Parts: sequence; C-alpha cells; structure tokens
Amino acid sequence: MISIELIPPAVSNWEVYGTRIYEIERSIFSEKSLDEEMMRSDINDPNTILVLLKDGESIVGFTYALPESEGVARIVDTVLLKEYQGRGFVAMLMARLETELKKNKYVYVTRDVMVENGYAEKVMKNYGSRIVATREFSGTWGRQRYFKIRL
Repeated sequence: MISIELIPPAVSNWEVYGTRIYEIERSIFSEKSLDEEMMRSDINDPNTILVLLKDGESIVGFTYALPESEGVARIVDTVLLKEYQGRGFVAMLMARLETELKKNKYVYVTRDVMVENGYAEKVMKNYGSRIVATREFSGTWGRQRYFKIRL
C-alpha cells in the first residue's frame, strides 16, 4: 500500500532514514548523486521539511525542502525508485510538501532540475501559470533549469 509520510524535523532524521534515502539517491543518480555529507546535514537540519513515499513500510521515494529566504523554500531533491516513476507519485509527494510549506508561511518554492532527462519539461507542464521565474544554466549535473513557483 502506497502512503505519503511527513517526517517531523529532528536532528536524528539521518540516523533513522538516511541510509535508505541515500540508497535511493545513488540508485537513480549514481555518480551524479548529491553529496552524502550535504544530504546528512540537510536531513538533520531542524528547518527541513522531509516527505517520504512508502510502499508498506519500505521507503521508495522522498523529497525535501529547506528555507531559502523570507517566504521562499528550496526543494533540494525529489527521487523515486525507477519502478515507482511515471505513476503520479511525484505529484503526491509535491502536494504533501506544498501543504506543509504553506502551513509554514512559505509563498514560493524554488528548485533546479535537469533538462536532459525531461524533468524540466514536466515541471513546466505541471506548474504552468504558477511559475514566476525560470532560467537555464550549466551546473554540476549538466544543463539545469531553475524555477521559482508560487505556492
């Protein structure tokens, strides 16, 4: 059974969820994965909003966001195991994340996404008129597109 779980911020979240979260990150992005130490710091940050996608008791995907500036949060990462991609689960994760961001008085969310894998086009399609700024750039992970999205 698929479920979405909001994880309360805690400085011990990495110890509880980190191994599985990083396994998922590495299984999808391998050498282009986020740095494990950076992820540890993010996940343990008391300001992080972490949402898990679970199949039964097993974590199969996640997303998380951190404060960027007054009223603006930054989605750092969103990853699902391959067999869960393309089934609408990202939308479920984002809906739960956005609900929590709004509760925390955020007005906008930003994120950088890869262009080559088609994710940038999916973001454009899904957020449409809520996108208030966008720009492309070359980064560590190749061509990226920055988005600022109204919540």
